[in-house]
Amino acid sequence: MSKRITMSARPKPKPEVDKWVEMRVPSTDVKSRTKPKRLTIDIDPNLHTELKISCAKRGIQIADLLRRLIEGDVRSHDSG
Repeated sequence: MSKRITMSARPKPKPEVDKWVEMRVPSTDVKSRTKPKRLTIDIDPNLHTELKISCAKRGIQIADLLRRLIEGDVRSHDSG
């Protein structure tokens, strides 16, 4: 018993893809080049539940809320 495999022609390159790569502007944003650091904290399970519910009601993630709070605290401490 022999198996036959049919091979199709190689797809033609898409010029719009090549053009996008050539026209692409490299990011100069410092944040995009630095690897974020992970922060781990322990909190009371009940507080975690309340925090999770609060964020869900506002449609935000816990991590985003904490980042904003930390940034605000650091900025206010540095300027004051």
